[in-house]
Parts: sequence; C-alpha cells; structure tokens
Amino acid sequence: MSMSRKERAESGEEQFPQEPVRKRFLISDVTPEGLSLIHAQNKRGLCLWADELSAWFKNFNRYNNGSEEQFWLSVFSAKTTISDRKNAKSPSSSSDRISQLLVLFKRRFSVSWLKVNVPVTDSSTAFCLWCQSATEGSLEWQGTTGEHRTRMECHYWQLIQQEYALNEFGEIEPQILLFTEDAKRRLYEWQHHFSELCDQETNDTIVSIYCKLEIYIIRFCLIIQLARWTCGECGKTYIDLLTVERAIKLTEYFKESALSVQNILNENMLNSQQQAIVNLLPPSFTTAQAIQIAEQNGMKERTFQRFLNDNIGTLFRKEKHGEYSKINPWHLSVLTLFQRKRQ
Repeated sequence: MSMSRKERAESGEEQFPQEPVRKRFLISDVTPEGLSLIHAQNKRGLCLWADELSAWFKNFNRYNNGSEEQFWLSVFSAKTTISDRKNAKSPSSSSDRISQLLVLFKRRFSVSWLKVNVPVTDSSTAFCLWCQSATEGSLEWQGTTGEHRTRMECHYWQLIQQEYALNEFGEIEPQILLFTEDAKRRLYEWQHHFSELCDQETNDTIVSIYCKLEIYIIRFCLIIQLARWTCGECGKTYIDLLTVERAIKLTEYFKESALSVQNILNENMLNSQQQAIVNLLPPSFTTAQAIQIAEQNGMKERTFQRFLNDNIGTLFRKEKHGEYSKINPWHLSVLTLFQRKRQ
C-alpha cells in the first residue's frame, strides 16, 4: 500500500491491492454492524462467546435506543438482517449460521444458585437453553487430561477445516443431510408426543418454550451427527437413528431445565404466604393435602385452587385427577436456603 501505482506495476504486485481478510470463528464484544461485516467475510459461521453473560446484556443498545434484541431474535430465526449504518464498510447481511444460545431479557431477576443477574422477559425466555445440575448441590467439573484436550482440539479443527463447494456466485453451497427412514420415524414420533404436550399446556410461556425446542432438536441432530463423524463413529451423509435418540435426550434435558427456571422465576414473584405454602407442600401431593396446608397458612380453599391451576406447568405438574407434584422440588429448598442466607 505504501508503493506508488508505478512501483507496484514494476514489482509485479497487484495494481489495486485488497486488504486481507482475517479468518474468524469466535467473536466477543461486537455490535450488529460489526457482526454483519465479520460474517460477510467469514461465511462458514461464527460463534458469539461472552465470558460474562451479564456483560453481553449490558452492551445491548449501549450507543442508542436501538433494536439489538430484535436483531438477535432474527438471527435465531434465520432471518436475513441488513446493515446500512454509515460506519459499516459496506452493506452486509447475517443469518442463522451464528451459534446463539441466549437472548436479551427485559425484566430483571437475581437467583443466587444460578449465579446470574440479567434482564428477562417471558416472551424471550423460550429462546434460551438453560443448563443446570440434575441433583442438589454445586456443580463439580471432574477435569480433563492433556490428552483429552488435545483430542477435542483435533475434533474442533476437523469440523472447521471441512471442505465445501462454492456456487457460481462464490457463495458456500450448503450440504443437506437427510434423515434415514428409521431416524425420521423416531423424530416424527417424538414431535407428535411434543405436539400433544403443547395442546394440553395452558401456560403460554411453556408453550413457547416447547415450540422453540422443536426447532432446536433439528439443530441438535446436525451438531451431534457431525460430532460423531469427527470421532469416527459414523458418516456425514445422513442423520441416523442413534443421533436422533441422543438429540431427543438432549432436548428433554433442556426442556426440564427450562421448566425449572420458569419455576424459579415464578417463585421470585410469590408473596410470603404463597411461598410458605409451596415450601410446605411435599414433592407429591393430593388436592386434599394441599388444601389443608393452605388453610393452615390462612389461604382459603377457592383461592388456593386458583393459585394451583394458574401455576400448572411452572410450579406444579398435574399427574392425574386430584394428584400433583412439584416441578423439580429441590429447587425450592435451595432457593429458600439462599434467601435465608441473604437475610
């Protein structure tokens, strides 16, 4: 660039040298405009990494009252987004190739055992994949050896270095993985069961979570099939039955985690009387048992019946007529323990 045009011609260099493009797979502190440009230069896909969840949320609309929330929701839904800000080098677009696990929430909450303090809205929690321990107590990572880390790095690199074809416009030509017949039947079977859950569910937030999980499970199938391929377990031409079974198991885990988080959000909004009754209810209970506990704590039968019905799918699960259970009841005792410690 420091040469004159004549010098470049004499030395055999390009007359109009192009600025080199940095190859990227990870991004961190980025604006939608910057993300669109980086993605236009790295069309194989990007992963947004945020070391602190709250830091990412705090950066939303940091410069103005923009619409970053809508931007990320569009990314999740594979909708094209166009950036024409004057600071951008050129108009560019971004689609669902970005790996996104979390979205902006508006109402703030703080749950100590989850160690998060982020804005939340009921309408957006469905896009989030929550991870948590399946048993009471702290999470403990057993650690990995240097050999394990080296193998994982090799698997990641193998995924990154996959060959790909370009079409006549120089764009990446997607490779479509079809389901085998038995894998397809199993997936349809699960989807049918999940649709029945949606039809029976009365809580709009839970229904929204279920609908998003039906999108996630397809993505899980692709991720798991390619992960198995890098480990030498299978090919990458089709999505097989084992992959679908593992994707179902993963989806069910995230479903239970999402229900538990909704449980905690609802717990935070209970008054002291409701909180006391919920804590006193056993993991499984009958309507008669619950009414007795409610009356002992000053709540009338009709009021409790309404409270119970309003929280089916969030705090409680209806097993059959007259019999209920708490959704992951150990969370209640853990939450109460932290509340007492704070007090």
